[in-house]
Amino acid sequence: MKSKYELFGKRISGIFTIPAGIVTTEVEVLEKIGNEIPEIGILTTKSIGPIPRAGYKEPIVAQYAQSSFINAVGLTNPGVDEYVKKLSKVKIPDDKFLLISIFGSNEDEFFEVAKKLVSFADGFELNISCPHSGKYGQSVGADNELVEKVTRRVVSLGKPTLVKISPNIDVEKTVEYALRGGAAGFVPINTKGPVSYLHDGYPVLSNKVGGISGKAILELGLNCVKKIRQMTDLPIIACGGISTAKDIKRFKEAGSNYFGIGSALTGLRTDEIKKYFYELSKDLEKNTNNAAKILKEKVNMDYKKYKVKENKKLADDLFLLEFDAGIKIKPGQFIFAWLPEKGEKPFSVFDDKPMSLLIQKRGCFTCELSKLKKGDTIYIKGPYGNSPKISGKTLLVGGGTGIASLYLFAKRDKKVVALLGARDKKHLVYEKFRNVCKEVYLSTESGEVGQKGLVTDNLGRMIKNIKADCCLNCGPEPMIKKAIQIESKKIKSEKIYSSIDFMTKCGVGLCGSCTSSKGYRSCVDGTFLNPDQI
Repeated sequence: MKSKYELFGKRISGIFTIPAGIVTTEVEVLEKIGNEIPEIGILTTKSIGPIPRAGYKEPIVAQYAQSSFINAVGLTNPGVDEYVKKLSKVKIPDDKFLLISIFGSNEDEFFEVAKKLVSFADGFELNISCPHSGKYGQSVGADNELVEKVTRRVVSLGKPTLVKISPNIDVEKTVEYALRGGAAGFVPINTKGPVSYLHDGYPVLSNKVGGISGKAILELGLNCVKKIRQMTDLPIIACGGISTAKDIKRFKEAGSNYFGIGSALTGLRTDEIKKYFYELSKDLEKNTNNAAKILKEKVNMDYKKYKVKENKKLADDLFLLEFDAGIKIKPGQFIFAWLPEKGEKPFSVFDDKPMSLLIQKRGCFTCELSKLKKGDTIYIKGPYGNSPKISGKTLLVGGGTGIASLYLFAKRDKKVVALLGARDKKHLVYEKFRNVCKEVYLSTESGEVGQKGLVTDNLGRMIKNIKADCCLNCGPEPMIKKAIQIESKKIKSEKIYSSIDFMTKCGVGLCGSCTSSKGYRSCVDGTFLNPDQI
């Protein structure tokens, strides 16, 4: 069936996109959404620059108000050369318009990035509007002459070039000079800012300031669209606080042709995003409001203060933090621990009453945690993720600090059997399991405790002996891959759940840093995933 939608002469499947930097930040998610959500006709990439940027350390996002957020990601990207390799490995459906967002500090950088990506792109989006990225983004947009030069250079490559508009500088001037450069359309708006957001007197974001998105900027977005439409009849892809059919109709009346939805997707699993866009399309046709029922207005982003009760050193690089209170959490979920002005990282909860965290020292932040003493304050937010639905005889398979995410399963169902391993006795935290599990089997690489070897060495025999119906795996990626290989020969894949350390930065599905090779975001789709999701 021929699509009724079109953008720059290309037939596309729908009028929606997800704005740059949200959800579709990895090509695996971009491909998955392109193949599975027909309502999304424009696939917008993350903003790609000339060289790799690690971006800002966590926290990178906070809930500013109801259905509104503040973020400072820092234009995290692998650099154009690496992104070319990534794009070459995925297949984008023919009925999608691939809009590649790019950034640079001058016209030469924009041009060089675009030139390397031009064979993949249906069009380019010029990010001259990020409000918290130093010499990039809004710093470029504030220089009208530079806006014209950048636009003209990228347009010379022959692909439609749209300009991402900042609401924080003179919109009419930006549009005027972009039109002089030959812009083919506009994407209003980027986030409002930069502004700060405090909790207990501390700036939450590691960058101290960030940009506001979501419902808080909806009216601002509408006003910007109206201004642009008065100046040109070129295509407008509107974004900024859109979440319902009513919002879309308002933006359409203001002059928008296509619609970007980003912050509204906070906390949604992949299947929920698919259902949301389907219902949103139906809402527009039937004047209903069913899509709004899928959205999550609150996503557990409030911090709760805890005091350290004990910091128990287990090995030179391993310690157990126990706190002065418990936490309501399901097995398989995780939390973020925040030390103001030091950073934030996600952790599995080892025990819930009282809350305790099993932590391996890996970097600066975990070293800071290792220094905490009795009575010190820490902030916790969450929980995040989902608890897998398991049934029958369950085998828990844990390696190293992966053991930490399994104890709550054993505590909930005392009929489970645990197979636990680590490099040596100091790194094998198993005593609590013996109090709740039906059986516990141990292995260490040193041979100090249990059988000598890897935790997977005995796995096949264990599955057979206990007649396991279900396996839950958590540990290093090589261990997980080996475990799945063994288990898949004896158990249905839908009964195998594994949690790999895909390091999430946001916990609510927005940043995409925890994406699996199959396009699932483990923080919202997991954290325990089936083999066909990993």
